[in-house]
Amino acid sequence: MRIILFTGKGGVGKTTLSAAMALKSASLGYKTLIVSTDVAHSLADAFQVPLGNAPRPIGGELLWASELDTAEELERVWGDLRRRIASLLQKEGVSAPIAGELAILPGLDEILALARLKRFHDERRYDVLIIDSAPTGAAMRLLGAPDLQRWYTRNLLGFSRGLGRALIPAVRNAFKVPALSDALIQEQLATLFEEIEALRALLTDGARTSVRLVLNPEHLSLQETERAFTYFSLFGLSVDALFVNRILPDAVYDPFFSRWKDDQAHYLARIREAFAPLPTFEVPLRPQEVVGVKALEALAEALFTFDPVPPLSEERPLRFFSQDGHHMLALRAPGLSAGAVELEKEGCDLHIRLGAFRRSIVLPQYLGGLKPSWARLEGNELLIAFEEPA
Repeated sequence: MRIILFTGKGGVGKTTLSAAMALKSASLGYKTLIVSTDVAHSLADAFQVPLGNAPRPIGGELLWASELDTAEELERVWGDLRRRIASLLQKEGVSAPIAGELAILPGLDEILALARLKRFHDERRYDVLIIDSAPTGAAMRLLGAPDLQRWYTRNLLGFSRGLGRALIPAVRNAFKVPALSDALIQEQLATLFEEIEALRALLTDGARTSVRLVLNPEHLSLQETERAFTYFSLFGLSVDALFVNRILPDAVYDPFFSRWKDDQAHYLARIREAFAPLPTFEVPLRPQEVVGVKALEALAEALFTFDPVPPLSEERPLRFFSQDGHHMLALRAPGLSAGAVELEKEGCDLHIRLGAFRRSIVLPQYLGGLKPSWARLEGNELLIAFEEPA
């Protein structure tokens, strides 16, 4: 199975493009499932077809669609334990609605959505799984943790001290909460974490999984995409293409839009420079809103003049790793000659200059407090080392 994950800032059109690709995939003979994991689902609105947690066909047997219901997944996996935790909290004087919310651990709903995707993969009913995703930073950090089960156990559950350490500090100080059985919690979480660890291995296999970033040619959208690209690269997921949506076409010549077109041309150039050598696909603004299967099919035929299911690139422009006690960043920079590298760091922004080569990179949070110590060219990559400030 091929997994293709579309993501981007809210409102850039990722649902529209993922739905169009799903239709193209099915038209090429792939049995395709498209799943929305966004909390604010709009996939049903795009297709103009009612959708729920269970996949349903869209216009035939080759295309299926689902909007994941995290509440249903939460009940299936965590329901019994949630009720026990809520009952204990209510006995200590916590109101029922608040107890019910506190019994759901932070980030658990996102994790359960990921676990459901793993089961879709294991069922082997489909050739292609397309994910219309809007993952939160917290969910991505959980997915990329080196040892998810150990991290979750140590930081959220604190089995040795019972449930109390899982609660927010204000509640923990106000109530003395009795401990649940360690074995019960361990057993409930063990299966879940096994699924997540297996899914993480699947998502970081570039031959099977690709991430496609959707953005508009605008300042805020570009900044958000740069951050997303950094974190996907950090966690080993393969970004194989960018889709720049809603570009004003040449047919729009009204003077009112002249400044808009200039700004878009400026940001298109920045996008190509920032994400080279990844392919960038430009998606013109359509004459009307793309809603319904026919409009999505027309977009798919105009945009995907090729088979979009295989990987669109095998390049890895940005890598993070550790070497000789340093945190390292490797930036693909082919064609550069050796010379003095100038590095300037402002918070989590790193500005790089080597001759005419200039790049700005949004660093992950763990590098935000470190300082760059040295940089050098090795082959087609620029290596930058980070260390603790003196």
